Amino acid sequence: MIQINLLPDELKIKTKGRNIDQVLVKSPMALIRDQAFIYAAAAMLLLFILAHLYLAVLLVSKNGQLVSLNQKWLNLAGQKKELDEFNQGFSAVSQDTSLLQQLNRQRFLWAKKLNALSLRLPAGVWFNQITINAKDIIIQGSVISLQKQEVSLINKLLENLKADSEFSKDFVSFELSNVQKKSIGGYDVADFILTGALKAR
Repeated sequence: MIQINLLPDELKIKTKGRNIDQVLVKSPMALIRDQAFIYAAAAMLLLFILAHLYLAVLLVSKNGQLVSLNQKWLNLAGQKKELDEFNQGFSAVSQDTSLLQQLNRQRFLWAKKLNALSLRLPAGVWFNQITINAKDIIIQGSVISLQKQEVSLINKLLENLKADSEFSKDFVSFELSNVQKKSIGGYDVADFILTGALKAR
């Protein structure tokens, strides 16, 4: 049964509650806002998941590269050890070769000087030890004289060596550094040391 209220609007009883026309107008906008929020939340969640997946794949890839590099390093470590051993051996051989070349250059020099030492040696004088290095020569010897002229014989040897230009040309100085007298079997014997400083090369 249809009822029609013919009363003017001013006299009509107003019902409390929502205006149906307003609800019909506002509902689509609210629905759109709600849907937009849901879609945005879903998109954010999807982006978050994708970012995590990307980072996980990247981490696995980097770990694989790290394992591969560690394996290569272990393989190269053995080769590096062999190379270091070779370099050490080569360095030692190079030093030996350099020393041999230096000795070879000096061989004739010292052969001549040792020959001069033997030629200039006065009677009653002998050598006990000759030490040669890169800086100097040290000659240890002894002398015996029945005429008690041990010091004179040592000085004669020293003068003879200084007078030999072939012997003395490579020395800055050649001097008597020590004399000690002792008695052996009733004879006086003098031990002496001659020191010669070589010129820098």
